[in-house]
Amino acid sequence: MKLRRQNGITLVELLIAVTITAIITTLVYGSFARTFESREFVMQAQERYHTVRVALERMTREMSSAFVYDCRELDTLTGEHRHKTLFKVENEGKVDRMIFTSFSHLRLFRDAHESDQNVITYFGESDSEDSSKTNLMRREKTRIDGEPEEGGLAQILCPDIVEVHFELWEETKEDWVDEWDCSQIERLNRLPRMIKITLTVIDEYGQETPFTSIARVFTLKPLANFLKRSQ
Repeated sequence: MKLRRQNGITLVELLIAVTITAIITTLVYGSFARTFESREFVMQAQERYHTVRVALERMTREMSSAFVYDCRELDTLTGEHRHKTLFKVENEGKVDRMIFTSFSHLRLFRDAHESDQNVITYFGESDSEDSSKTNLMRREKTRIDGEPEEGGLAQILCPDIVEVHFELWEETKEDWVDEWDCSQIERLNRLPRMIKITLTVIDEYGQETPFTSIARVFTLKPLANFLKRSQ
């Protein structure tokens, strides 16, 4: 009498099946892992470029609204408190410093004793958590007074930058200049017609990448000699 052969798999066949399954799983996992890494890489790059674009757009808009009443150090005949306006660009290493009065303030609270006038300063500052990084800072003073370069609220405009340089169009020379001071005789109470902003950051490949924008200043001449105190 013959015994029926029982159907089944041998240990060798089981090991082969497990090995094949493990290989397929590894390939699928590796493919998904690379996909997620690529997605994260692209998202970080997009977020970085978005931050740079927003910073350039904001600086361009605020610079276009720059104005001065009078940049000279003068005393009023009546002894009235004087509000000083200014427009100054200075070279300070890799990040230029710029301070100016502008019509770009946005009132966020009802009945706030503020107008659209403000004093804005752009400057570089080391990151508080990583001193090897430099942040582009924006300081805004919502009320113009006799000391526009003092006080105000400072916030990070663009983190981890390499350089920021401003170039100003000098019509008398028909060329770009690196510095400007409307309180000096050479450019007394004058503003540049255009301002070129160059913001350099490290891109996703570790390379220095410059981004450039040009702001056109619409108010080139002083509006008045003195700004009276608001009541």
